[in-house]
Amino acid sequence: MKVGYKSRGIVLKLLVIALIFFIAGCRAKEGLVPAESGPLKIYTTFYPLYDFTKKIVGDRAVVENLQPAGVEPHDYEPSPRQIASIYSGKLFIFLGEPMDAWAKKIEGQLQEKGVVTLEAGKGLIENNDPHIWLDPLLAREIARRIFEAVATVDGDNKSYYEKNYHELDKKFAMLDREYRDTLNAVTRRDIVTSHAAFGYLARRYGLNQIPISGLSPQQEPSAQQMAELITLCRSKGVKYIFFETLASPKLAEALAREAGAGTLVLNPIGGLTKEEMEASEDYFSIMAKNLAALKKALE
Repeated sequence: MKVGYKSRGIVLKLLVIALIFFIAGCRAKEGLVPAESGPLKIYTTFYPLYDFTKKIVGDRAVVENLQPAGVEPHDYEPSPRQIASIYSGKLFIFLGEPMDAWAKKIEGQLQEKGVVTLEAGKGLIENNDPHIWLDPLLAREIARRIFEAVATVDGDNKSYYEKNYHELDKKFAMLDREYRDTLNAVTRRDIVTSHAAFGYLARRYGLNQIPISGLSPQQEPSAQQMAELITLCRSKGVKYIFFETLASPKLAEALAREAGAGTLVLNPIGGLTKEEMEASEDYFSIMAKNLAALKKALE
């Protein structure tokens, strides 16, 4: 993950500088709605935060996700115009470094303008690995934090949000039980993944993640590392190599071919494709598909 952000450090600095001037121009020329007026508007940085927030607020607030459909979240940074739009909202929800490092840079400025901010992953992210939402119980904690933030900025609708939140909380509890029951029954424990996105999930349910790439899909292995992975997969009798929907499957396919294994999708749910959105997929439906894929690979 750090590799991508280092290479874009200069761009981030220029973005923040440009933002200051852009916001002033936008407010004067385009009449951006101030944070304290209009319906409750919430901005989120990437899909899981958007999905959880939308399920909590229902039709009582407008939720806008800054990350477009089909875009891999590790690479995504918003445009100056998108950042300027955040200032028209009442609540801004981001995960925290290293997933959306740009958000932390503008947090103080947003607060000065009256926008409430929530760093949903604060204290939950370990070892520079942001993929906490793939552990249903950590995702459950993120949802609780979102509910509390929403209820704080819109106390008049607290009971409505609370009802929705409790329904969502039950879904997380049920999802955890399904994962626990299913994965307790499988015989294999090794999962070979496109990148190291499933560490929290693996730890929660007693699996061993063997990633092809690092914490970011762009951290590709060397030829020697690929050779070692091929040998490891053969020695362990790995049946399937997992690939993702928003990242290139080439490395996973090459490893599967050399190791004599098949391929399956294991979706890190950092973002949805347009096809998934059109099919009304969400966090829970994709997590259910992930569980089915894990069961097939580990039986």
